[in-house]
Amino acid sequence: MDDRSTLRRAKAEAWTINLSPGTLSEYRNILGPKYREHRDMTKRYAPTVPFPKDRPISPEKLKQLVLASGRIQMLIDEQSSKDPAKKLQLAKTIADLLDEIGLDESLPIVRTLGTMLNAIFARIYTGLYVNEVKLEQLRSRYGRQTVLYLPSHRSYGDFILMSYVLFCYNIAIPGIAAGMDFYSMAGMGSALRNTGAFYMRRTYGNDRQYWYIFREYMRQLIVAYDRGVEFFVEGTRSRSNKALTPKIGLLSMALEPLFMGEVPDLLIVPVSVSYDRPVEEQLFVYELLGVPKPKETTRGMLKALSIVRENFGSIYLEFGDPISAKHYFGDGLNRAQHTVAPSFAQVLAKEEREAIQDLANDVVHLQQHRMVLTTFHLIAHYYNYRKYHGQAVALDQLVQGVTLLGRILESLGAITELEGAENVENLILQALAVHRNILQLTAERVLVIAKTYHDFNGVDKRKLKGHNLSEGVMKLAVPIFSLQLYCNPCLHWLAVPAMVLLAAKRISLASNTALDRNSLFAAVGELRELFCLEFVLYARRAQVDFDSSLEHLLGQGLLETIAGSDALRIGQPTSDEQLANVYLSALGPFLCTYLQVTNVLLQHFRSRQQFTEKEYLAKVQECVEQLLLRQERNVHPYCLSLDSISLALHSLVTLDAIRKRKIDNVYRYDLTTTGKIESINERLENYSSILPFKYLTFQNAVTGCKL
Repeated sequence: MDDRSTLRRAKAEAWTINLSPGTLSEYRNILGPKYREHRDMTKRYAPTVPFPKDRPISPEKLKQLVLASGRIQMLIDEQSSKDPAKKLQLAKTIADLLDEIGLDESLPIVRTLGTMLNAIFARIYTGLYVNEVKLEQLRSRYGRQTVLYLPSHRSYGDFILMSYVLFCYNIAIPGIAAGMDFYSMAGMGSALRNTGAFYMRRTYGNDRQYWYIFREYMRQLIVAYDRGVEFFVEGTRSRSNKALTPKIGLLSMALEPLFMGEVPDLLIVPVSVSYDRPVEEQLFVYELLGVPKPKETTRGMLKALSIVRENFGSIYLEFGDPISAKHYFGDGLNRAQHTVAPSFAQVLAKEEREAIQDLANDVVHLQQHRMVLTTFHLIAHYYNYRKYHGQAVALDQLVQGVTLLGRILESLGAITELEGAENVENLILQALAVHRNILQLTAERVLVIAKTYHDFNGVDKRKLKGHNLSEGVMKLAVPIFSLQLYCNPCLHWLAVPAMVLLAAKRISLASNTALDRNSLFAAVGELRELFCLEFVLYARRAQVDFDSSLEHLLGQGLLETIAGSDALRIGQPTSDEQLANVYLSALGPFLCTYLQVTNVLLQHFRSRQQFTEKEYLAKVQECVEQLLLRQERNVHPYCLSLDSISLALHSLVTLDAIRKRKIDNVYRYDLTTTGKIESINERLENYSSILPFKYLTFQNAVTGCKL
C-alpha cells in the first residue's frame, strides 16, 4: 500500500472516530404546540446569515457579477471573434441563460409557501423532528466561511423541507440547486425560484457555453453570496431508499474557488433527512419495476395534495457535524500550482478531483450514519427475516424481534426510534397504522402483507424500461418491493457485518479449519468489490469497516477467537440459533439478484457480440419472471428491481467482467474473455447455497396473488 493510500485510509478512519455520538433525545418536534412561534410565517424575519458580507449581494447583482467575470468575458471574446455586434448579441444570450439559471428572493412568497406547508404538514405528519442541539452547534460556526449544505435525497420534498426548517429557526435560506423538472412546472417553478432555487440542466452535452455560465454562477455563489449553497451530492433521489454513489460535478464547482485560493475555507454540512414514509413510496416501487415516472406538473401536484388524507408518520432532520474543507484536504490543498494563470482559465488537477471524490464519499457515509431508523424499518427487516424461514409473525414475537434488532443496530451505532422506549408494542402499533398499506395485523394479531389493489392494465407498455411483466407477477412484486424499501435503510449498518459473517461461513464450510483473519478480510473484500455500488462501499474504508464489523460480531457471539491464537471460528450455537440469519437476511435479495444477473449474462449474452443496457434489463426481468412462475430456488421478487439489475451491470464493468464501449453514440456491452464473470457466478452460487432461506414463501405471502 503506497503512502497516499495509507493517508486516505487513515483519514477515513479519523472521520469515523471523530463523529460525535447521536441520540434521539436531541430532536425536537417543531410541529408541536411549543414551536407555534417558530412556525409563524408572519413573524419578524431577521435571519442569521452564514457568511455576512459588508455589502450583501442581491440576486440581480449576482448575475451581473457572472456576466462581468473574466471567464464569461473570455468566452464572449472567443465566440464573437471580438465583433461588436456579435458580442452584444452573445451577451444578451448569456443574460437570458442567467435568467433561466438564477435564483431570486421574495419574502412574501416565502411566507405564502410556508403557510401552505404548515397546513400540509399538520394534515399528513405526526412530527417533524429537528436535531436542535446540532443545529445550534452549527449556528455557532457561522460567520467565517461560505456554508455548503449537502442533504441526503429521498424525496422531492427534501429541499423544500430544508428551507422550511431554516425559516422556522430564523436562518437564511441558501441558494438551492434544483432540476429543470421544477423549472417547467407552471407557477411552481417561479415560486421556488423566489425561495432561493437556481436551476440546472440535467446534461450539458457538448454545450461549452452553458457549462461555462453555470460554472461561473456557482463560483459567484461561493465567493460573493452570503447565504450559503445547498445541493444533493447524490445527484438524484434514491428510489430504493438506499444511499447512491455520489456525483462530484457540483461539488467540484463549489470547491474550485477554495483550490484556486479565492476563498480561505468552506464549511461542509452533511444533512440527514429520514422519512417514516416518503410521499412518493408507491411511485418509487413502480419505477424500480420499470414503470416510468409521470411528468411533474403543478396541476398534478395540487391534485395529489388535495386528496392526501393519509398519515405519513414522522420526519427526522439533522444538520450533521460540519467539516472544514481546508482542514479536510490538509496538505492536498496546494494552491501554489494555480498561481500561474487566472483561475477562470484553469481546471482542477487529477489528485484534487480524487480528493473531492473522497470528500463526497465521506459526506454520504456521514449522512447515512445519522439517519434515524424508524420503528417500521425494524418491523420490515424482522418480518422479512421471519418470512425467509416460512415463519408467521405474531405480535408478541414481533415485539421481541424488533427489540432485539433495535439493540443490534444501536450497538452498531445507529439511532433508532426505540431509544429509551418503555412500550415497544405501542410504537409498533403506531408504525403499523402508518404503513397499513404494506403490513397489517389480522384479528389473531398475526402480521401479514397487505394486498395491492392497483390495476396495471393501464400502464403504457411502450414506455416500460424493462420487460412487460404479467399482472400476477406485478401484484406479487409491488407489496414485496414496498416492504424492501423499508428494509434497505438498515443496510448501511448490516451489510458489512453480514458480509463478514457470510464469508466466515463459506470459508469454514470449505476448509473446516480455523479462520485466518487475512483470508477472511480478502474474502470480504471480494464481496465489497461486487456490491460496492449497491451499498456505496469504497476501498479506503475497507479495513476500518472490517475491524468494526468483526468486533461487533465477536461481541454478539457469532464469531469467536480461538484461545492462544489470533484465529477465529464460527460461534457456538446459542439459545437463539437464528441470530446470524437476522444479519444474513439483509443480503438475501441482493445475492439472489446478482446470481440471477450473472446466470442470464452467461446463458443469453455470452455468445452475443454486444448488447445495450435496455436489452439487458428486459432480459433479466423476463428470466426472473419465469423463475418466479416456476417457483425456482434462489429467486426473490426483488430480483426484478431495475435499480439493482443496473448496478450489478456497472459493478461487473468495474471488475472487468464486462466491457463497456460507446459505439454510434450509444453505450454497448459485451462479456470479456477473462473468465471473471464465470468465477463471480460460481462464488455467488456458493454463497446463495449457504443462506438457509425459503424465498418461495413469498409466493404465497400476498393475499389474492395468483401466479
